[in-house]
Amino acid sequence: MERTSVTIEIKQEVSVTLLWIVAGVVVVSAAFLLAPRSAELWTAINYGGVAAVLYLTALLIYALRKPLVAKHRLWMGVCAFIVIGLTSFTWMRMESQVHWQAETLMHIRGVIGRGVMRYEMSSVMLKTLDEFYKDGFHTKESLANVFRRQNPGVVVGTNIRKPNWDGDALQVIVTRLEPDLIEIVSQETYVPGRDPQFKNRNGRLGMIQEKLVLTNRGMTHVIEN
Repeated sequence: MERTSVTIEIKQEVSVTLLWIVAGVVVVSAAFLLAPRSAELWTAINYGGVAAVLYLTALLIYALRKPLVAKHRLWMGVCAFIVIGLTSFTWMRMESQVHWQAETLMHIRGVIGRGVMRYEMSSVMLKTLDEFYKDGFHTKESLANVFRRQNPGVVVGTNIRKPNWDGDALQVIVTRLEPDLIEIVSQETYVPGRDPQFKNRNGRLGMIQEKLVLTNRGMTHVIEN
């Protein structure tokens, strides 16, 4: 049986083109993967974009060399410069738009979160206050005892709020439990508040946190952050 062999000959122009393609993929991928780690993806994307611009510049310099006519090189260079410039401008506008959308959504979530906080905390406290004055102003039971009876097993540090859905990070923590004073604090885990250096009860910094204090005279609401 005769053996046959097939020889594939790749022209120099094709091999150079393949080399440029492989080099571009390697350069852009390396810049993207080696970018400093950040909470958002745009840092790595921007590193990859800068690498892509540098690569395209080198490719243009190589492609627009002689023996191309000077006039053709000039026009092709100008067109390439315009395309890269417009792409870069669109890129920056897109990044700005994405950041604006993220900040807007976070602000909306913060407004909703504060509303939920106040509702959750006031519901608990009003329930206790209503029970406390059920028999008039001469009740013998303390606020703390009424609160404990309504929330079995509660102690300072207890989260008395049950999450309504998976991923619901809102908490209502009992921070003081005295005979005539009850203090609860509600905090968000992911939504920033007004002061980025504010220390939350869970150890994080700068998250939304509000407090509600109940005495036999009523409730006091405090926006802590």
